[in-house]
Amino acid sequence: MINGAKFILRRFFMHKLYFSKPNGKMYYKKYFLILCLLNCLGKLNAQNKIYDTIAERIAIDLQWGVNDQELASRIDNNWSKLAADGSWIDINYNDAKFDPLVRIKEMAIAYVRPSNRFYHSQKVQLLLVKSLQNWADKNPKNKNWWYNDIFYPQNIGQILVLLQQNTKALPSELKAILISRMQRKMRENDGANTSDIALHYLYRACVTENKSTLDSATTYLYQPITLSNGKEGVQIDGSYYQHGKQQAIGSYGRVFLSNAVNATFYLRNTPYALPEKKLEILIDFFKNTFAKTIRGTYYDFNVRGRGISRKDSLRSGLESIINKMSTINAENNNYWNALALRVTNQKPAAYQIVSSHTFYWKSGYTLHVAPEYTFSVQTASTRTLRTERGNNENILGNFLADGATNIQRTGSEYANIMPVWEWDKIPGTTNRDYLADEGATVKKDWGIPGTTDFVGGLSDGKYGVSAYHLNSDSVEAKKAWFFFDKEIVCLGAGITSNTAQPIVTTINQSWLRSEVSVAMQNNSNVLLPNIQVAYKNATAVSHDSISYFFPLNQNLVVANQIQAGNWYRINNFQPKEERSGEVFKLWIDHGIKPTNAAYQYIVVPGSQKSSIFKNYPFNNLQILQNTPNLQVVMHKKLGLLQMVFYAPDSFVYNGMTIKVDKPCVLQINDFESANAILFIADPTQKSNEINLELKLPKYSTKFKLTCPLPDAEFAGKTVKFKLENKNLQHKNN
Repeated sequence: MINGAKFILRRFFMHKLYFSKPNGKMYYKKYFLILCLLNCLGKLNAQNKIYDTIAERIAIDLQWGVNDQELASRIDNNWSKLAADGSWIDINYNDAKFDPLVRIKEMAIAYVRPSNRFYHSQKVQLLLVKSLQNWADKNPKNKNWWYNDIFYPQNIGQILVLLQQNTKALPSELKAILISRMQRKMRENDGANTSDIALHYLYRACVTENKSTLDSATTYLYQPITLSNGKEGVQIDGSYYQHGKQQAIGSYGRVFLSNAVNATFYLRNTPYALPEKKLEILIDFFKNTFAKTIRGTYYDFNVRGRGISRKDSLRSGLESIINKMSTINAENNNYWNALALRVTNQKPAAYQIVSSHTFYWKSGYTLHVAPEYTFSVQTASTRTLRTERGNNENILGNFLADGATNIQRTGSEYANIMPVWEWDKIPGTTNRDYLADEGATVKKDWGIPGTTDFVGGLSDGKYGVSAYHLNSDSVEAKKAWFFFDKEIVCLGAGITSNTAQPIVTTINQSWLRSEVSVAMQNNSNVLLPNIQVAYKNATAVSHDSISYFFPLNQNLVVANQIQAGNWYRINNFQPKEERSGEVFKLWIDHGIKPTNAAYQYIVVPGSQKSSIFKNYPFNNLQILQNTPNLQVVMHKKLGLLQMVFYAPDSFVYNGMTIKVDKPCVLQINDFESANAILFIADPTQKSNEINLELKLPKYSTKFKLTCPLPDAEFAGKTVKFKLENKNLQHKNN
């Protein structure tokens, strides 16, 4: 239409030029006006091309990974359930969720694909009109606002974008009604929800070719791509908040990331392209936080929020997003290619993994990544929220933020184990062992604050320490994790409770993948049969290429049994059919009403079972103290001394002295050299400075050091001090 108008105006202009005589200023004024009109129409045409470009990219993206044979088969199957009025007889439209619009969208995809046998099928076109008209007439509403404001308009928009190249596919009246049903009020500054709504604004802009809608879509798609301090979205430490101050890296953070990458991909090389600074934030979050929570093709269960209670929720499904990032950020293609090979299982989980350690001080989340394994810890403080229950999802997740530890080698160790999990034995937690899982029930929806101030950790980029003062469900304990290359040392002290239930510390609860070997103090070894056995003198347990060492006698319980359950008990939107499977479970029994009980265990991922019966080189790794006030671990080979001070205290060992005047976690690198480096952080996030007295092996005298600490949004962050030649230089880490 625009090109036609330009052609007519050009002909009109040429007619005037050739058959009219110049008439002074009047002639040139008309000439100028005609040129302006042509220029405006040229701009309109350029704007029109933007809509076409974006719509084409969206349509191609919606067909990514489609198998035409499987798609056509599903459509055939769904036709048998389609009533004469365009509704599906197997769907309750009073509680419509995904199915109706997903089925309609699949018909639209088949209709526009030349490779599909339903391409431009008249029958499919008639059924599309019928089913969409039925949806428009019914105008279903769901009790959950997310369906009404996000899922429904998004899917309607996707269907319209797919069909808009064929102007005869839908009657104009039906199209107008559907466009009107897409209109929703924007939820500003609401993290992933903002970008979710903005995405269907973008679809609507493409269908209506409305500039103001496109402007709004772009503004709100890009709004969440910023660094926040406590507000929902990407935090300044690289973690992600949603529904208040709740760690949501792999749940709502995944939604945010997907929308942001899609928007950046659709709008690239247009006047609406993502600004460079925002692109840097997006890439940094993807590479340095989000992608590291995925082992092989599976998420760390600690980042999935209440989604942990959904079937297949640990499967990442990142192929499409990574494919887009390789276009958006081509200079890092080696990284994106390696990630794609891992998440599609074309390469092992260790492929091109670089060791790193990160403590997210805003979220209480620790992530330790090595080629051989991933190990994470999730905690909650009075500054953050525990893992939420909502919409009757994550019903039994009460202990998920009490020091839950995710230990992955291949990545699939916990995939879909949640229906059969014993939910008061979450890996890493210390809590009451209930007869049933009733104690694991979350008592309130949408997030409960943590109960303790002392939650924190530090990182030097490769190694680190994390600590958690547990004080919940009438159980108190001082829990700490010390991270090295091959080992993670897990300590607990001051374990006290006055409840009727035994108190246990669960070391792991994963799918049974191999025989379970137990090493005894007399150097004998046992292969555990399919039973539950208690040991008091076990020194090591090995299962699935992970060894667990026990330096002290502890009441250890090992189980290798079938467990049963169903998804519905943890998520009322999931099926009730019973599921079962063989589960490996390992825990320490502290007994009933313990007072100042303790535990020590060392996790060595990547060790084969035979290694637990040989002398592990523990002379390099020493647990020097484990009390309610102070926990200390030394790794001589790495030159690391790591400490958790729960109160002002001093530590004296082998000519060394470390004294602090406030609670803190600290690590001294190269502590036996004259060039030692101190890393320190305040888990309470209350102190402006910490005063230390130090006497290290290569320093002739004891010296004092005042460590200024970051405040405001950086409170809790690791600070680095060089101790070179007593010239104490401060650097933020």
